Amino acid sequence: MIETHPFGVFTPANVQCLVLGSFPTRTANWRFNWFYPGRANFFWRMLSEIYGRKFIHTTGDAAAGERRLLCEEKGIGISDVIYRCRRKVVTSSKDSDLEVIEKMNVLKMLREHKTIHTVILTGSSGPVSAHRIFYEHLTEHKIAFTVNDTKPPINGHFKLEKRTIEVHSLYSTSGINIGRYAEAKEQFKKYLPATE
Repeated sequence: MIETHPFGVFTPANVQCLVLGSFPTRTANWRFNWFYPGRANFFWRMLSEIYGRKFIHTTGDAAAGERRLLCEEKGIGISDVIYRCRRKVVTSSKDSDLEVIEKMNVLKMLREHKTIHTVILTGSSGPVSAHRIFYEHLTEHKIAFTVNDTKPPINGHFKLEKRTIEVHSLYSTSGINIGRYAEAKEQFKKYLPATE
């Protein structure tokens, strides 16, 4: 069964930073109908701590609304690098079990939102990671880029219509990465829009 991305792209009017993951977890794991909905994923716990914003709701539309509001206030856009895919193992949410059918058109997002100057990629390990697929996307569109490091944070940049966009590949916020929580939080805090 081929799945199409359920959320598309979220880009508030003041967007400065675009956070890109791979593809949402299986719907059986969702707590709400928005980005990073998985019970084990620590993305929202991390943002709550970074911005000192306690979320009241953990499930449902109210939870999604709280998280959307935080992103609107801070100028954080969210999407993923995969638009359509097939799960090789139907019950799996691992990136390694995803077969990419169609990539998300991230360059279109960046061209439409000229205020974006930073891209954060959540995850860099394996052939089906936000890092790998994003740079494949640039290569397919003949966009030259520079990558300076080999392990997170992997910093790079590229030019798009005369503007330089910084790219930071950070630790994945998947539950299997919980042992790196403190490191991941410090990385995200450094590259997300300012806390004040």
